[in-house]
Amino acid sequence: MSSYILVHIRHIPTQDCEALEYALAMAAFDLPVRLLFSGDGIHWLNNQHGALKAGSKSPSKLLAACSMYEIGHIGLTGDLELDNGSLVKDVTILTSSEAASWMAAAHHVVSF
Repeated sequence: MSSYILVHIRHIPTQDCEALEYALAMAAFDLPVRLLFSGDGIHWLNNQHGALKAGSKSPSKLLAACSMYEIGHIGLTGDLELDNGSLVKDVTILTSSEAASWMAAAHHVVSF
């Protein structure tokens, strides 16, 4: 089994998309990264979000860039407060057991 960094996002989006920028930076250095969204963090996955401050990128655009950085595992766990039409593409809905497996298999878990 390969080792990876799991970026666990549990809080609502902030003006600085620090969590996603961190994940993209790690992937830019060829470190395998997975993203897991839970709790209020699922609001990052709303494709209706625009930029949260002037001159910055929207969370949905940063998430769209994940495939270019070979971040192919984006998971969501918990109560889905968004309808499927509002979700960004390529998100896997995980059971709590699957999410726990992701956490257990990760070399590092970084929470935001």
